[in-house]
Amino acid sequence: MQYTRLFFNVGLFGAVLFLSTACKPQGPDGGPSGGMGGPPPFSEFDLNGDGVMTLEEFSEHEIPHGEHAEVFSMIDANGDGQITEEEFTSHKPPAPPSQ
Repeated sequence: MQYTRLFFNVGLFGAVLFLSTACKPQGPDGGPSGGMGGPPPFSEFDLNGDGVMTLEEFSEHEIPHGEHAEVFSMIDANGDGQITEEEFTSHKPPAPPSQ
């Protein structure tokens, strides 16, 4: 049971970390723009531009660990099945497990 929780937390942390670093800004030549990086813009996930991200839209992006539905539910703070830009930008990944 402890190992399952540990692997879930590590996987979830990895998925959120990936989402926060996966899409780096690019300069005109296709290389890095020299920006600070950070999470991809919300608009990259809001595929239809309606101001909210659904699980279907979220699932279009690869995540390195965890299930899309589990990660999505962690970001969806009010549990309404949609992630707003505020929920997306204010979400903090869980701290890595202490050893």
